[in-house]
Amino acid sequence: MRNTLLAVSLLFAAALNAASFPSGSPSTTNNDDSCDIALLPAATLLLPYFEVDVSAPQTVARTTLFTIVNTSQVPQIARVTIWSDLGYPVVNFNLFLTGYDVQALNLYDVLARFIIAPPAGTSSTTVPGSRSLPNNANPNFAATASAECEINPGPFPAPIGNDIRNALTIGRISTCGNAMIGTTHANAIGYATIDVVKTCSLTFPDSEAYYDDLLYDNVLTGDYQTINPNSATGNYAAGNPLVHIRAIPEGGAAGAPTPVTNLPYTFYDRYTPRATPTRDRRQPLPSAFSARFIQGGSGAFNTNYQIWREGITGGNAACADYAKNVGTSMTFTDVVRFDEHENPAVLNPCPILILCTPVVPVLPESSSVATSASVFPVMPGSDVGGWMYLNLNNSDARARPSQNWVAVTMFAEGRFSVAFDATMLANGCTPAPAAGATIGPGPNTVP
Repeated sequence: MRNTLLAVSLLFAAALNAASFPSGSPSTTNNDDSCDIALLPAATLLLPYFEVDVSAPQTVARTTLFTIVNTSQVPQIARVTIWSDLGYPVVNFNLFLTGYDVQALNLYDVLARFIIAPPAGTSSTTVPGSRSLPNNANPNFAATASAECEINPGPFPAPIGNDIRNALTIGRISTCGNAMIGTTHANAIGYATIDVVKTCSLTFPDSEAYYDDLLYDNVLTGDYQTINPNSATGNYAAGNPLVHIRAIPEGGAAGAPTPVTNLPYTFYDRYTPRATPTRDRRQPLPSAFSARFIQGGSGAFNTNYQIWREGITGGNAACADYAKNVGTSMTFTDVVRFDEHENPAVLNPCPILILCTPVVPVLPESSSVATSASVFPVMPGSDVGGWMYLNLNNSDARARPSQNWVAVTMFAEGRFSVAFDATMLANGCTPAPAAGATIGPGPNTVP
């Protein structure tokens, strides 16, 4: 109920360690089965981090843009959910995609100008292209989809927009009173998910009813761009693919309990009905990564990691529970920095604990962190580059690893920038290594 107001208004060693990486894996159900996240058409897309300066004029405001592509001739409906950096689902909206459609969104428009997209291009009344099937050609659409998707949001009321903006900047929203549902920062920060669904309804992924809407067609691709046009604070831009999360097995009607997946757990595991916990069939994300960095030197290089982490709150959590998604349960297991001479550095090198205060590495669900930040080990020598081992499995006592994603942005001199994903050291079906385990690639656990 807390989200209804917003949604309705928008209608207007052999591995890391033999003991840590057992060789068991799901069995194959079809030739698309894989626990490896790859750049392939998917049923869910993840924007792991966005940042928008909602106070500055658009000409100088930092913003994040993303694009969704329907790679099939069949129409699809993509539901976009915008989450706070503590994993609170702030607002959602639907995009009706004709066959082979593409829709670009600028989050500055959404969060500063309170405009999502022109309804003429995102509704079921959009005229399909010559190579596309008719807008009623998807057999998995709900019977009411055409009518429910006829008027998709364009502009929305300023009071609602201000509420959304507050959720993503000061971490407060009217439906939760003074409860902390996000951290405080000048810019709007959070993450987004995009799912194929059967109709333009109002449900959110943290509701069990959402999984009656979810479809399983691996048809979406997408990318995102971070743009900072302000020469005083950045003057750079970078782009990267969205995280593509496939449904396994793919296809079929919404809400169908079969065919079942052989994945051990899934991306939406903490929200799905407990009677059918893998009902979303989405690939799980991994917990261990290798990430390059360059910081300092004559080129004045800097590196930021955009990190998405799975929180501990489940479906229909109380407003007060979201503060736990940046608390002690969100510490990560292990991080080691290697310079270019293979010298390692770790956190908490306290030989006598009473003489120093241990650093407890904590990050929220979505963040962008400089590699020079205190949450990472200090450089062990005079080199300006190297790589980090990141085991981001959190300390929550669940029976599986927590899911994570890491993207890398390098920039210099206010002119140069590049973005790319960190390397997965294992996939989402591989248990996380223990703290202090031998560092190395895990097995390619492909079912």
